[in-house]
Amino acid sequence: MFDRHADSIRGLRSAIEKLQTDAPAPADIGEIVARGNFRPSEDEAIGLWFARFLSIRQSLWDVIDEVLEMLGKPLSSIEDDTDVRGFIIGYAACCLLVRMDRLLLFDVATHSLVQRKLNEAFPEYRIARKQFTRIFSAFVDYQNVMAIRDAMQFANRHRARLETFRDDEHVGFIVNDLAALESSLNPSARHHFRRAWSYVSHKWRRRGVVTAHNVLAKILEGVGRTAAEVADLKNKSVTAEVCELIGAFLHPGDVIITRHAKALTNLFIPGYWPHAAFYIGTSAQVAGANIEKSTRVEKLWRDDICVLEARKDGVRLRSLEESLSVDKFVVLRPNLENDVIHEAIGRALTHHGKLYNFDFDFFTSDRIVCTELVYRAYDGLSGMHFPLSERAGRQALSAEQLIDFALDTGCFDPVAIFGVEGCRDNVLYGEESRAVLEASYRQSE
Repeated sequence: MFDRHADSIRGLRSAIEKLQTDAPAPADIGEIVARGNFRPSEDEAIGLWFARFLSIRQSLWDVIDEVLEMLGKPLSSIEDDTDVRGFIIGYAACCLLVRMDRLLLFDVATHSLVQRKLNEAFPEYRIARKQFTRIFSAFVDYQNVMAIRDAMQFANRHRARLETFRDDEHVGFIVNDLAALESSLNPSARHHFRRAWSYVSHKWRRRGVVTAHNVLAKILEGVGRTAAEVADLKNKSVTAEVCELIGAFLHPGDVIITRHAKALTNLFIPGYWPHAAFYIGTSAQVAGANIEKSTRVEKLWRDDICVLEARKDGVRLRSLEESLSVDKFVVLRPNLENDVIHEAIGRALTHHGKLYNFDFDFFTSDRIVCTELVYRAYDGLSGMHFPLSERAGRQALSAEQLIDFALDTGCFDPVAIFGVEGCRDNVLYGEESRAVLEASYRQSE
C-alpha cells in the first residue's frame, strides 16, 4: 500500500544529502555578506539551489499529505501493520522536512542579506517573491510544531513495535535510520519560542514598522504553511470521460505535457507547462514491436499501465488515469517511423525504476527528471537533437523548451490540447491545437 511512498523517501533522503553538500559554503556566504551583494554567478547559483530546495520540500509535503489521506485516522487509532508502515513513512518525511528547513534557516540564510535574496522572485525558475518568509513562518507555526511533537510522542510510546519493522522490505531502511532522522527534531517550547522570536525579528527587518502583535498573529494563523498550497488532487479538470477520450486517441511514443491549475511546484519549475510524461502504449498497441524490456518491466506493463513517468517516487509505469490527474494537458506526437518510435520506447524503458533527479541535471543518467526521460528516449534518433540549456553549470531541458522544440522544428506535432483558453472543457484536436498551445504560454493568459 505504501511501497511507492517508501521509494519516495529513499530518493528524497538521497536528494537532501546532495542538497546539503551543494549548499552555499559559510565562507562563500561570508564573502557575499562582507561585499554587500551577490555577483551574477552567485545569484544564479543560489537561485538554482533554492529551486531544488523548494522542489524537494514540496515532494515531502506531498508524501505527508498522501500518507495522511491514505491512513484516514488519528494517531491514536493506528493499530495494524499497514497503518504502522504508513506512520513510519510520514514520520520520516516530517523529520526530513524539518532537517531541510533547519538547513535553510540556520545554515544558509543566517544573514539578512541572504534572507532578502531568497525573498526575491527568481523568474527563470518561476520562484515567486517571499518564499523564504513563507518557509520561516511555516517552521515556527504552532500547529505544525505540535503535530511534530505528537508524532514524536507516538514514536516514543511505540518504539518497541517500530523496531520490529527493521527487516521490512519497504520501511526497514527508515527504521534503521530513525535515530539520525529524529536528530533534527526539537519541538520543546523553549526552542519553539526562540524560533518564533527569530521570525518576529526577521519580519521587523523586512517590513520596518510593524507590531509584534501583528506578526505573532500571522504566525498563529499559519499563513506560511506550505501544505495549504499543495494541488487539489481530488478535483481535477481532466475527468474520467476526458481521460477515456484521450486514451483512445493516444499513440505509443506520444509525449504528454501537463499542468496543475494550483500547485506550489508551478512557482519554480520554468514555464507555464511544467511536467512531461511518456506514453508507451498498452501492451496490445505495441504487441510484436520487438521492444527490449526486462522481465520485471514486462510483468508490470499491462493494458491499463501504459505511461512511463518520472515523479518524486522515481521512474515508474503508471496508469493513464494517474498521469492525467491534472487540470491541463497537451499531446505532442513524434514525426518518426514506427520502428524508430519503438526504439525510443525501448530506450525509455531501460530507465524504469531509477530514482527521481531533484538536481535537474542531465549530465548523469542514474537519476531521471520528467523531461529527461523524453530526452533520453528520442535524442539522437533520426537526427533528432534536443537543445539543452545551461543554468549554474547544469544542462537541462524544461517541458516548455520541449514544446518550443516541437513547434519550431516539426520533430513533434501538437495533436491535442485540453484545459486552456479555447478548450477549457473539451479536447481540441489537430491543427487547431497548435495556435491554442502557442497562446497558452507564448502569450500571457
